[in-house]
Parts: sequence; C-alpha cells; structure tokens
Amino acid sequence: MADIGRIQAKKGFETLAEELREQILDGRIPPGQVLNEREIVEKSGLSRGSVREAFRVLETEGLMSTRRGRNGGRIALQLDGDVLKRSLDLFIRGQQVPASVLAETIEVFAPALADLAARHRTDEDIAEMRDLLDRLERISDSPRFVRGNIQWHLALARAGHNPVLASIYQVIGPDLLTPRPEGFANKQIRQNTVNAERRVLDAIADGDAALARRRMEKHILAYNTQIEMKSG
Repeated sequence: MADIGRIQAKKGFETLAEELREQILDGRIPPGQVLNEREIVEKSGLSRGSVREAFRVLETEGLMSTRRGRNGGRIALQLDGDVLKRSLDLFIRGQQVPASVLAETIEVFAPALADLAARHRTDEDIAEMRDLLDRLERISDSPRFVRGNIQWHLALARAGHNPVLASIYQVIGPDLLTPRPEGFANKQIRQNTVNAERRVLDAIADGDAALARRRMEKHILAYNTQIEMKSG
C-alpha cells in the first residue's frame, strides 16, 4: 500500500500525485498493485475528489489505469516506450516543430542508430531487416513503398537495443520518412533507396559501426536532398 501522510498543501492533489508518482517509479508501489481510494483519502486527509484528480494525473502519465469489475480499482503500471512516444508526439505537435528541425534531428539520429545496430544487433534483427528490404524491392506502388521503408528504418532502430532512442525514433521517424508518395513514383529512385539501405545493412551485419554510420549519413542526406528537390 502507498505510504501516504497527511497532505495540507493548497493544491493537495498535485502533492499526492507527486508522492504516488515517486513511489511507483522507485518500486515502492509495484506494477499491478491496487491503490485503494478510500484508504488514501483517510491517510492523506484529502477529499475524494482531490484523490481522484491525482489518479487522473497519473493515468494521463501512463503510471496508472482503471480496472473494471468486482476486483477493480486503480492499479499501478510499469512505464513502457509508449509513454515516451505519446509525450514526444504531443511536444512536436504542440510546439509545431518545423519540418526542417525534424530533418536535422533525423540526420543526427539515423547514423547514430545505425552505429548502435552494428554494435548490438542480433541474428534475428539482421534477418528481419533483410526480409523487409527484400519485400521493399518488390513493391512498385509508391504509398506501399513509403510504408515499407518506414518499417525498415524502425526495425533498424530496434536493432540498436536502446529503448529510449528507439521510442524517440518511432515518433519522429514516420514524419520524416513520409514524403509525398509521388516522391517514390520513379522506379530508379526506389531502387536507389533499397540499394543504399542494403549497403547500410551490410555494414551492420559485419559489425562495422563506423562504416554503418557513414553509409547511413550519406543515405539520409541524399534522401533529404531528394525531398527538398521534390517540394521545391
């Protein structure tokens, strides 16, 4: 049970939310534990409405959920990559981050992820990326090609086995890797893209982090230049 004392702050729900947040994050309240609303009301001295407001704050942060049914109630959750994804997505949308800034971001991220993938990839990661590229090479429909290309980049991000960077890339990657489908209407452009990504993958499979970084950097710069030319 949550270790909550009397709360007398003006905005007591914020103080309660902060205390519960810390206890969930440091493991004092383990994932799956039910938080008894009545007990927290009694311990904190807050109204039922304030306690429920604190619960709502934690639910929006992905730290708590409501379980329905006879044994229902508020339960503590373990954070996962989806929480980071939602937060970053809200930031990008709320701040109206321009495409040029996102393009700069991807130019930094993609080569670093290729480097990490070369260091930490598994045989399963390589097999998945090869399979995705083989399928990508057979696609002649531009919208499907764009979707397949995104899937390959996200698989590469996962191959680095850094959940923070992979989650960030999952948010910004699709926005940056989704030009107008007509940008890939040309068969040669599609083939050039696959060829460049195969070269990156070969370096990753060989465990050559420096070469994987250089090849991905060259690929992304060429990719962004192509998009600028198409939109110009």
